[in-house]
Amino acid sequence: MEPTEYSEKHRVTYYEADFTKRMTLAMMLDVIILASEDHSDYLGVGADFVREFGVTWIVIQYNVDINRMPTVDEEITVTTKSKSYNKYFAYREFKIKDENGDLLVHMTGLWAVMNYEARRISSIPSEIVTPFGAEKVNRVPKLMKPLKVDLDNSNHRRFSVRYTDIDSNKHVNNAHYMDWMINVLPSEFLTTHSPVHFDLRYENEVKYGTDIESHYNMEKLESGNILTKHEIMSGDKHCTVADIIWQNN
Repeated sequence: MEPTEYSEKHRVTYYEADFTKRMTLAMMLDVIILASEDHSDYLGVGADFVREFGVTWIVIQYNVDINRMPTVDEEITVTTKSKSYNKYFAYREFKIKDENGDLLVHMTGLWAVMNYEARRISSIPSEIVTPFGAEKVNRVPKLMKPLKVDLDNSNHRRFSVRYTDIDSNKHVNNAHYMDWMINVLPSEFLTTHSPVHFDLRYENEVKYGTDIESHYNMEKLESGNILTKHEIMSGDKHCTVADIIWQNN
């Protein structure tokens, strides 16, 4: 059985973009998640069906290559398929293309299911994964893990986890972690640089009503690009880490 491939079109709106009229990384993640949810609904294994097993899908990690970020009023096509899975993890691929069919973004992601009551990873019920046609394997591909931030020498900013940061799965929406990471960077840097790659890993859940600290280090690479290393901390708990590589506009 071949993996099912699902595609949908999306028009980039002004509120999904920043000063440069490019879609933000957080909004891109939202669009990616929407495509994966629509794919599940199309196959009859949407969120309500999954909840019958006492679990919900969660993202563990993304690895993303960016040729160009979509821009305001551009119509893009998001394509996704689930490529492989084992007892605990599922490996999914996404592509974003422009109206000419040129590849803008290529993303691979590692997913798992979380038990609602225990709030921890559990085995994936076959009923919710088989319809995707993914290959069952002993090991799914490993994704490159982001580097840890030097917290003793980092720049950082505190944010409060608000009611509107929590989604219908009762945890912080994945895209908000990326917003917290981007919003500590200087505005003059963000308006003069574009992301070309990022690795993002979610490690621990952030709770409503708590405060988090968004830390980052910045360094110049031999290629001339800039690497920013990010880490979201909640107290002494490491919640999310990411590496983002940027180039001059």
